[in-house]
Amino acid sequence: MRLKTFFLLLTLSLACCLTVKAQQQEDTAFRKLYDQYYQLYNEPDKEKQFWEASEKLMAYYKKVGKRRSYYKIRHNEVLYLLEQGRAYQALQHANAILEEMKEDGARHYDIVYNSLASIYESRGNYRMAKEYYMKSLQAADPKDSGALISIYSRTASLMSTREPHEAWKWNEKFGALAEEYPDYYKSYLSLKGQICFFMQDKQKFQEANKEFNDYLKGHKFVDDWGIGLMDVLNKAFNGQYQEALTMLDKGILGLDLITIHDVKGKIYEMMGRCDLTLKESAIRRDLRDSLNSDLFYDNINAVNAETGLTQLTEKTAKERELWLLVCIGLLLAGLGVLVWRHLDRRHYQKQLVKKNYELEIALDRAQESDRMKTSFIEHVSHEIRTPLNVITGFAQIITNPAYKLKDEERNIMLNDISKNTADITNIVNELLEVAEDESREHYELNDDVNIHQLCQEVVNKASVVNNGRLELSYKNMLDQNYTFRTNMQALRKILNQLMKNALKFTQEGEIELKVRERSANGGLEFTITDTGIGIDEQYHEKIFERFFKVDSFKQGFGLGLTMSRKMAELMGGELNIDPSYKNGARFVLILPT
Repeated sequence: MRLKTFFLLLTLSLACCLTVKAQQQEDTAFRKLYDQYYQLYNEPDKEKQFWEASEKLMAYYKKVGKRRSYYKIRHNEVLYLLEQGRAYQALQHANAILEEMKEDGARHYDIVYNSLASIYESRGNYRMAKEYYMKSLQAADPKDSGALISIYSRTASLMSTREPHEAWKWNEKFGALAEEYPDYYKSYLSLKGQICFFMQDKQKFQEANKEFNDYLKGHKFVDDWGIGLMDVLNKAFNGQYQEALTMLDKGILGLDLITIHDVKGKIYEMMGRCDLTLKESAIRRDLRDSLNSDLFYDNINAVNAETGLTQLTEKTAKERELWLLVCIGLLLAGLGVLVWRHLDRRHYQKQLVKKNYELEIALDRAQESDRMKTSFIEHVSHEIRTPLNVITGFAQIITNPAYKLKDEERNIMLNDISKNTADITNIVNELLEVAEDESREHYELNDDVNIHQLCQEVVNKASVVNNGRLELSYKNMLDQNYTFRTNMQALRKILNQLMKNALKFTQEGEIELKVRERSANGGLEFTITDTGIGIDEQYHEKIFERFFKVDSFKQGFGLGLTMSRKMAELMGGELNIDPSYKNGARFVLILPT
């Protein structure tokens, strides 16, 4: 985030120097307030003091009629929120700035576009950040050097890792305006070195590095920004790869996490380590996705805050009422026990032992019920949260007039909303099916099932989901007309669930469904074998427990295998995992004939 806010902070400093230079010379109190404000920005543990200083600065600019400087302070608050990792609040703040501009007739829209670009850049959304920087440039006053310095430098920084040749042009525009301001010019030279690094032009980098070091000797600066970065890049060009990587791991002033992974990926490329380059690219992608997910999580949490508080209040009131009734009931029961003990002590003692035993059973059941309820809520919340986040986030973006969406972007978002709505519907349907199966005490075995036809149906259904990704095979060791009396619906559910699990946890290879008669103890044996990730032996029984998942990040409630085993037992059979198979997972379903 330092890289993404440094230029704008310096722009704010330049703007203040350009617009209130005379006032600063005469007004010592203002100078002191401004210096305090600039220092508080970099001290996150003094957030309250920062907002107070920000309010005082904005009040001053309103008083002297410097509306643009006022809105730059407002924009700086957006950057501050981004520094604290509160992207959704930053987005709300940017929208509030836009609404305020509309109300008082201001036209400094380049500041709002800069804010939106900063938000998207902080989440790793390159396309949207670039688009809003271009809009900011179109809306900026061509005579406002402070605004242009901000836009040129931020655009060059954004494009340095993906389009370094284009970034070079923007950085040169930045440098032409920065010559009079040492901190800006130092930033221009450092950014030039960064662009040369991603262009992989060693000669240009050496020239930029020499100019950078010469410039350091003749000037004093606010901070050491850029020095660590140039040192890392110089070591990389000189083949000191490990030293450069170690410095990156310790953190570099001015580099955010995404840019750090970009630099590390390029260093691995220079080392000829394609494997590490790809790994670094995957880490960067996951980080970007995580940052965007955080924005959606913040979004839905903010939307549901008031609703959640109301529900929590109602729940607490109901729990208190319930506990009051329980206490009254226990009191009455205690009085009854005392009366009964007075009438017949020996009889009471026998009843007390019996009651204690019953209470222990009831307590065990209550605790188990509470555990199951908590686990159920956690799993449902986990499964529904992601699609609900996407629906809410995209819905707010689509309905917000501040976003200029293309038809293609809007259609993509609408399709995602429709897809995630269907996912939630499927989750509810699955829960209803589980509830129906849970209430059963046995299955009627009244169906004469053609085993070959049923297995072929299961494999065909799995083939549609597989879509050619894995090799699916079916081996029938029975006669094709073999008929078996069982419950077709239950057997179909078990086989479909086992095939679904195999598809979910197998990335490459094959899945085989095999059916045969058991020679030893009789009955039919169905085996589903895959070449997936397998299941550690310590979890061979736990996977059949309710809500248990070896990988908690995988989609699903952890009920499929639980219900499959129960259905098998209600049909007089059994379902287990084969411990001898080590190349993936093999589930064995045995049904008596």
